[in-house]
Amino acid sequence: MLMTSQGGKVHDARELLRTRPDSIREGNKRRVLRAVMAQPGTTQVQIARRTQLSQGTVSGVVQEFEAAGVFKVDGGDGERGKRVSIGSVRGAAVGVEVGHDRLTVVVRRVDSDDTVHEVVNFGVAQGLDTWRRECIRMIRQLVARTGLGDEHVVSIGLGIPAAIDPRTAKISQVASSQDWDLQGYPNTWFEDAFPKVPVIPDNECNLAAFGEHLYGLGRDRETMLFVKSSSGIGAGLVIARGILRGRHGLGGEIGHLTMDPLGVVCRCGGRGCLETLVGGARLVEQVRLAYAGYQVDLPSNLENLIERAKGDDRVCRRVLEDAARNIGLALARVCNIVNPELIVIGGELGRAGELVTGPAALTFQQNALEGMFTHPEPTEIKQSELGMLAGPKGALGLALLTDFQPG
Repeated sequence: MLMTSQGGKVHDARELLRTRPDSIREGNKRRVLRAVMAQPGTTQVQIARRTQLSQGTVSGVVQEFEAAGVFKVDGGDGERGKRVSIGSVRGAAVGVEVGHDRLTVVVRRVDSDDTVHEVVNFGVAQGLDTWRRECIRMIRQLVARTGLGDEHVVSIGLGIPAAIDPRTAKISQVASSQDWDLQGYPNTWFEDAFPKVPVIPDNECNLAAFGEHLYGLGRDRETMLFVKSSSGIGAGLVIARGILRGRHGLGGEIGHLTMDPLGVVCRCGGRGCLETLVGGARLVEQVRLAYAGYQVDLPSNLENLIERAKGDDRVCRRVLEDAARNIGLALARVCNIVNPELIVIGGELGRAGELVTGPAALTFQQNALEGMFTHPEPTEIKQSELGMLAGPKGALGLALLTDFQPG
C-alpha cells in the first residue's frame, strides 16, 4: 500500500516496483507507474496508450499517486493533457549496449529525464568476463554521478549482438563465424553485483528500435522500422508499440536478406546477403581497393570513411551511395510486407545523414508499393535522432516497462 507523503517523504522505487499486486487494481497501478518512469513528462492519454488501460483507470491512478507524492502533475490543457512525472521517488534505471568493440552504459534517475552515459572501446570480442567487469564498474560510477548508490538500481536493460528467445530469455543464436562466449541466460550475468535487480536482455538492434520509438523520431508511432548499420547490419521492428521478435528471437535480421544468390559468402553461411554489400568492413575494403597502388591516406574504419565522404572524397561518397541504394532495395522488400509508418537509419552509417538517407529513399521509392508514397502520410526514411545512444536508451526504457519479479 502507498503511504501519504508527509514531511517530504521519499519513496523507494525498488519497493514500489517489487510489491506484488494482490489485485487487478494494484497491477494496473504498477503498470502506470512503470510507464511514467520510462517516459517522464508523458500525458495521461499517452499513458493509456502505452498501458492499454482506460482513461478513467489511468486518471484514478494518477490522482492517487499524486496525493502520495509519487507523481507530480504539471500544466496541460484539461486533465488528460497534463504532464505526469515521477515525484519524491528514489531510484536509478540502467541501459547497456554491448557491441563487437564498443560498450555503452546509460543511467537515469527515475525522477529525472536527464541521462548520463559512458562509452569504452571494447565489447564482446574481448570476452564476457572482461566486458562484464568493465560494465559493472561503469554502472556503479554512473549511478554515483546521479547521487545514488547500488541499492537504488531498479532495473538493467541489456542489449547484445545475439538472438534471444523471447519466451525463455536464453540466447538462441550468435553469429556462427564469431568466437564470442555469448551463451545461456544473460539475465543472470549481473546477479552477483546487483542481486535481485531484474536484467532484461534483448538483441541490440531490437533495443535501438525501441529506444528510437520511445525517445526519438518514433514517438507516438504505431509502426517503425529501425535499421542499424555498423560493422554488420540489422534491424528492429516496432509494431503496436512493441518489439516484433519472432518465435526464436530472429526477427529483423535484414542483414541476411539475400540480395545476390551468386554473391559473396556471408559469415552466416549464406551467399550474397545484404551485409556482404554494406557491412562496415566491406565498405572500407571497397575504398582501399579503389585506391590500390596509389599513395593516399586510406580510411581505417567506417567512421573515417564517412568523414572523408563528407569532405568530398569522391570514392568514399560513391561507396556510401552504392551502399545506400542496396539498403533502399532491401527496405522496399521488407516494407512491402510490413508497411511501417517510418524507417530510421542508425548505427555508424546513420551518421552519414543525407549521403545515405537520400539515395536509400530514392531506391526505396522506386521499388516499394506506390501507395506508401501517395498516401497523405507517406512512409519516410530519416536519420536517427538518438544516434549511437538509441540502443542503451532503448534498453533502459524496456527494462523499466517490463514487469518482472526476480526470485
